[in-house]
Amino acid sequence: MSTKYRVVVEGGGENLYGIEEYNGTFYVEKVNVGLLFNSRDSIGKTDSLDRALVLIKAHSGKGIKELNER
Repeated sequence: MSTKYRVVVEGGGENLYGIEEYNGTFYVEKVNVGLLFNSRDSIGKTDSLDRALVLIKAHSGKGIKELNER
């Protein structure tokens, strides 16, 4: 079974990311919100939630505003 997280970074606009943990690997995605559907772009994978958050900070250039388990 996997664990999923919703991550919002500070600031407006393109600020939504997702993390899915499966068998100890954390897959990090940028969520592109559209009017009809959302798309996701992979930005990397790592071995911990902390490192996944570092990937998001590096990709967005912003701090983490919100982290929620889905």
